[in-house]
Amino acid sequence: MEPRDPLRDFALLAQQPDDRVRLDEAALALARTEYPLLDIPAQIARLDRLAGRLTCSPERPPLENIEALNKLLFEEEGFSGNDEEYDDPRNSFLNDVLDRKKGIPITLSLVYMEVARRREIPVAGVGFPGHFLVKYLTGPSEILLDPYNRGIILSREDCEERLRAHFGEESELKPEYLVASTPKQILSRMLNNLKGSYFRRHDYAKVLTMIELALALEPDSRQEIHDRAMVYFLARRYTEAKADCQRFLEIAPQGDSQATEIAQVLHRIRAMMN
Repeated sequence: MEPRDPLRDFALLAQQPDDRVRLDEAALALARTEYPLLDIPAQIARLDRLAGRLTCSPERPPLENIEALNKLLFEEEGFSGNDEEYDDPRNSFLNDVLDRKKGIPITLSLVYMEVARRREIPVAGVGFPGHFLVKYLTGPSEILLDPYNRGIILSREDCEERLRAHFGEESELKPEYLVASTPKQILSRMLNNLKGSYFRRHDYAKVLTMIELALALEPDSRQEIHDRAMVYFLARRYTEAKADCQRFLEIAPQGDSQATEIAQVLHRIRAMMN
């Protein structure tokens, strides 16, 4: 099999409307940046087989379906959170998560959502700060779940405690923290996780790849343009860094907190290039 261009393939998916983006397909297209020969249909078939073993249906009570999902994924299959190697990039690639049965909150949630979707079980992702969750949509209400912790049910009080533990006692649970995430928001968060993981490893080439994918989702993202400028600068690619610094300053609103930093970098680049 000849390797395809993963950036191009991901960009084609990213151009689709949010409601037409299939998360499993897009997440596997992302994984092709690391595994160019990855057989995406074969990986999707693995999720199909998992869902085929799930004993639940939309007509059953939500708690019964949740119990069935948890039993399949966490008891029978042994999926679990990777506490020991949380920052390992493999935790962010869907094929690796399916192979190793280990992941981080967002990828374990992705498996949970995709298996549920195949059985028409209404489970949506929730971009909760610091720890991705899912929620089972029951009509007038919803049930929050944590696939990283074996699909436990969370109360509002649990969420408040988690916020305080992560961000301090003054943290407040805002309604937007529990809103369902769109597919592109989920992909953006996955890319951000990988970007940080590669940056901490000083693998700037892979950081740049993640930024290019993120820009395919949001071409005018000031944050991604800022980050690419800084990575180009660290990688001593001063011509590209200069172009991104100039672009950032053109589109940044007055008073942007990052504009001063970028202006300083641009000044240093110009001094070195003169």
